[in-house]
Amino acid sequence: MATVFKLNVQERDTTLKPNQLRKKGLIPAVIYGPAMKTNRHITINSNELKKMIEKVSETTLIELNLEKQDGSEKITGFVKTVQRHKVSDQLIHVDFYVPEEGRKMNIRIPVEYVGEPEGVTVGGFLNVYIHELPVEILPSEIVDSIKLDISNLKLGESLTVQDIKPLLPKSADVLLEEEETLVSVIEPKEIQEEVQEEEITEPEVIEEKTPKDSKEE
Repeated sequence: MATVFKLNVQERDTTLKPNQLRKKGLIPAVIYGPAMKTNRHITINSNELKKMIEKVSETTLIELNLEKQDGSEKITGFVKTVQRHKVSDQLIHVDFYVPEEGRKMNIRIPVEYVGEPEGVTVGGFLNVYIHELPVEILPSEIVDSIKLDISNLKLGESLTVQDIKPLLPKSADVLLEEEETLVSVIEPKEIQEEVQEEEITEPEVIEEKTPKDSKEE
């Protein structure tokens, strides 16, 4: 099951513009999704939000404690979008997505490759092609990551999507072909051959003329 991160948020004061809120140390945000009757506009303490962003991922379940004038309300969802200022890189807005229970959602689950492959111990190189696995899954079955043991991989061997499927929650449908390679161990000579091929296929410029240098005959 996914890790749960708790965060206190407040109803947004709609009389204040986004820049005014940020000057007060508050970041505007919105809560939306199929489980929400209407979108909820909120604000979050900027320091608390920074701490959260450093600790959570796409698969982290966020429990929002929404403080309102007439009490409080708990809403559970996921971080969908984080917006930052193009120049300062400061947080300026966050979207929280609340899925409908019993209805699958698309998400990317990190893959953790565990162990040192046998092929690496004898001089091979490890190539990782997939770091996050795109899946369609029930919200209640989302996990923080998937651990895949690669210690038995020998030189020239690889693991595909088909190999990781048995480790996934029951409701998970991988949005990749079963033959897609996740990780492989290759021999040093294969790397050298790849480099040589790139050098061979790279076009050689014998002579280059600019429009200024060109003359009509």
